[in-house]
Amino acid sequence: MSKNTRLALAAVLAVAFGNGMAFAAGYGINEGSARGNAMGTEVTADPVSPSVMYNNVAGLTELPGTQVEVGATFIKPRQTVTTDTPQGKFHTNGNSEWWTLPTVYASQQINDRWWAGIGLFTRIGLGSEFPETWPGRYSNLKAKITSMDVNPSVAFKVTDTFSLGLGLRVEYFDFTLMRAVPTGTPFVDPDAKVKITGDNYGLGFNAGAYWKPTERLSFGAAYESEIVHDVNGDYKTTMGGRILQDATAYGDFPSPAVFRLGTSIGLTEKWKLNLGMNYVFWSCYDELTIHFDPPLLGKRAETTGKKNWHDTFRWQAGTEYKVTDHWALRFGYVYDKTPDPDYLVDYMVPANNRHLFSFGAGWDNGTFFADAGYTFVMIEDRTVHGHIADGVWDGKLQDGDAHMVGASVGYRF
Repeated sequence: MSKNTRLALAAVLAVAFGNGMAFAAGYGINEGSARGNAMGTEVTADPVSPSVMYNNVAGLTELPGTQVEVGATFIKPRQTVTTDTPQGKFHTNGNSEWWTLPTVYASQQINDRWWAGIGLFTRIGLGSEFPETWPGRYSNLKAKITSMDVNPSVAFKVTDTFSLGLGLRVEYFDFTLMRAVPTGTPFVDPDAKVKITGDNYGLGFNAGAYWKPTERLSFGAAYESEIVHDVNGDYKTTMGGRILQDATAYGDFPSPAVFRLGTSIGLTEKWKLNLGMNYVFWSCYDELTIHFDPPLLGKRAETTGKKNWHDTFRWQAGTEYKVTDHWALRFGYVYDKTPDPDYLVDYMVPANNRHLFSFGAGWDNGTFFADAGYTFVMIEDRTVHGHIADGVWDGKLQDGDAHMVGASVGYRF
């Protein structure tokens, strides 16, 4: 793809994502639709619109005719980092702004057995930004991951109750990391700054299965493959407004594999309950190594940060009640466990286990449908065990939370 196309896409993503704090466990994103958000993101076995592709592509076989859906989730996170230094205790608030995660979906029934669909959405993302003089500046001043998946897919109805689906993941990945670099005695002599940028296009796949043995009971399972991004880019070192270096940087960054499992239970004709889990293969992120060519300030050919993340479960529950033939109310809860070990907490992903509480409403007349939802994210406080070689002090992550608002509209032709 041309350089101009890459720059245009990067600009669109920058406008969409803005700056903010990390708002997911790890750097995963699970917000694929307003209806899904309101139901604790658990719709793996509950296909009612094209956005089911985000959770389970096999659910396409439940969508008659041609359908389209567009929407967005708006997220505003915040976090306070407390650092215990020889100069005293400091409380630093990360930059908090609104992020926007757009989504676009379309599905087409080809015949009684085959369906096709395409989705445009985000699977991973990260943002953290701190003041230039804060105590953790040698670890992170600004970190940002923006991405966008294009996901063409097909689904096949094997029997009247069982379906399979398969899709291609084309993921654009853009990475920025900025940190201070000591030029003499840290925190005494003037610092330089290094800004590393790079991007990549990666390929993967997704697959799913959907089984509906009765009208009130269904099951879904889905898998998204890992994508390892071979990121090539640049680094620029500056000091006092002067450019000291403008050279090449490169490294690998993983987009983890995810396994999803869910069920949807019709408790009555009007009331359903969805339960499920995601298993995220975060152990692929064992270290972050960035290579510099030529060496950074003539001294460092590479930097390596140990991560040693572990695989995690994300537990999800949602419910929907049909108030009338057209209106529905929804509620959800999620427990999202952090993948990074306590002894390697860093300021690039300053977060912890999360509890998500959501509610929303939807309107559907059979042809046109609209959904809206709100989620409050409560992030548990966390003790930070310092590893000074990486610029991380003893301290705490505290007062973390986020507000998420989702809206979407769709049409059935």
